[in-house]
Amino acid sequence: MITCEECKGACCREVSVEMDTPVNLEDWDVIKWMVAHENIAVFQDQENDWLVEFKTKCSKLDVKNRCTIYKVRPKLCNEYPVDDCIINADEPAEKIRFDTMEEVEKYIEDVVKAELLKKEEEKKLVNTEVCEA
Repeated sequence: MITCEECKGACCREVSVEMDTPVNLEDWDVIKWMVAHENIAVFQDQENDWLVEFKTKCSKLDVKNRCTIYKVRPKLCNEYPVDDCIINADEPAEKIRFDTMEEVEKYIEDVVKAELLKKEEEKKLVNTEVCEA
């Protein structure tokens, strides 16, 4: 396991912000729009949270990728667990990751449409049972 002192700022090259879980095709269209932009990815992490990743280097890294404000860095940086570092993690941070519109479109065709159809059929079944009762 490497420490922050041995690292080249791997976690200082992106910002990830939680987003709502996509539940319909309109939500998936927003994801396609997001990843159509440069340096943007969308992923579902191992805890099933959905995040938008902005691939952008921290302005406080020097030419050697060292933090120039290490002693007064933000609390979020200071408390980031070294075990969760993308270099030290036992598993990838992402269960699902999209970097391009084409990846999103393929996932919609291969997975999402079938899931939405199944939910719609389950909803109809419940409604039928309620009407018969």
